[in-house]
Amino acid sequence: MGNFSESWARRMGPLGLMAVLATGSVWAQLDAPVVQSRAAAATLSLKELVSQVREANKDIRTKRAETAIAVTGIDRASAAFQPVATFSATDGSNRQPNTYEEALTRGQASYYLRDGQDYAVGVSQLLPTGAKLEVKATQSTFITNINQMALGRPDGAQDNRSFWGLTLTQPLAKDGGVTVTQARTLVAELDVAVAEHTAGETESSVVAEASLAYYELVLAQHRVGAAQEKIRTGQRLLAEARALATQGRLPESEVWEVENALSRFEAGLSEALQGERERVNRVKTLVMAASGSGPQAWRASDVLPAVSRQDPSVGAQESVRLAMDSRHDLLMQKKLLEREGVQLVYAQNQALPRIDMVASYGLNGLAYSASAAFAAQDYTTWSVGLQMQIPLGENRQGRADIAAAVLRRENALLAIKALEVQIANDIDTSLAMRASAAERWVHWQDVARRELQQLEVERKRFAAGRSEMREILMREEKTVNSRLMVIEQQAAFAKAQVVLESAQGILLKRWSL
Repeated sequence: MGNFSESWARRMGPLGLMAVLATGSVWAQLDAPVVQSRAAAATLSLKELVSQVREANKDIRTKRAETAIAVTGIDRASAAFQPVATFSATDGSNRQPNTYEEALTRGQASYYLRDGQDYAVGVSQLLPTGAKLEVKATQSTFITNINQMALGRPDGAQDNRSFWGLTLTQPLAKDGGVTVTQARTLVAELDVAVAEHTAGETESSVVAEASLAYYELVLAQHRVGAAQEKIRTGQRLLAEARALATQGRLPESEVWEVENALSRFEAGLSEALQGERERVNRVKTLVMAASGSGPQAWRASDVLPAVSRQDPSVGAQESVRLAMDSRHDLLMQKKLLEREGVQLVYAQNQALPRIDMVASYGLNGLAYSASAAFAAQDYTTWSVGLQMQIPLGENRQGRADIAAAVLRRENALLAIKALEVQIANDIDTSLAMRASAAERWVHWQDVARRELQQLEVERKRFAAGRSEMREILMREEKTVNSRLMVIEQQAAFAKAQVVLESAQGILLKRWSL
């Protein structure tokens, strides 16, 4: 626990250093057994912990996986514009009786028979305007019992009918327009942005938790050191008390008083060691390291950051502006609002009636060979028209979808406003928390300085026979406790700084890899 005494003495100035030397350098004496008992402990800096957390923490890895899943949604949405090829081939025979009218035109045949193969190939694609374009070619190779008997037909020849053409279907209302057609892709891109900000918010929260846990571990180590110092002090005073009691200069009750205090100090050490173990395991949980794996103990190697006093009102507005631009949760809510706006536009379009313009153009050919049928396509076919699909009465589904989209958008706006209020309050709380910790740190420094002075006075009084051993014991304990309280306020300041940076949304920038 050399860091405890050295940092304390450095902050207390020459008086603190002299007091440490005057009390027999008990902190330095205490360090030896502590270091020896923890020789197998693995040292861990805050930077190393943050790096491990960002790589191994379950929550962070889960959110990164969710972001990767969201990215696949862009491919699924854009796949709607991917050309699609279709192909079909059939072979069959159709045999059916003639009606009276068919018999009049089909000669002496009492039935109709068609044997043949039919082939079709086409390519269709959705266009950004919402139109669907389809290009298609077909060929039928067949023979019937009617044309088989036709005069002039080459022996064994079959008819080959060919067709190629294109069809364009352009929505004029529902599903029409670039905005609506691109809506799914835009929503998928916004989903990715939301997932990225969610992952960033989770990572920031986990890093903040890890930083706070690290400072708790540092503080726990100082508490162990303070408990060790109390035991050393108790052992030293007990030896002195027994020596004085043997000489008849101290009553036996004073010895019992010191023995009780020593037992109390040992109980305090057991409690402090348990607290340290709990904080080590908390850190291990964050990096998904089981307590049975690796070193049984991790020891924080960083010292607590220096305390600086600042007026909490200074920089409050700048901190709020910084948070508005940096907080992942707020940026996520803004993306959700944008997403709901796209969904509202899409819902309004879907409530429109379906009115589609359909245009088609094609060429037909007929010959005894397939190649000749496609070469001699002299017969054109075309059409232009409208198709309409309108619900009878009120479009209740469309109205309901619009109402739901409007409510979701209003809810997203409300969430943003509520989060902005929360951010402002978080900034105010964290600034005040940091200022309060700095103020307490100053006051406890004064308390620790006076406790040292009172300890020296009490020692001189005891040497002159004007004080009791219990007073020395009490002053020794209060001196250690006051020093520990200085460290606790320093740890509180460090944690308040983490909370402030988390509230500002800049904590991850501090640990940029």
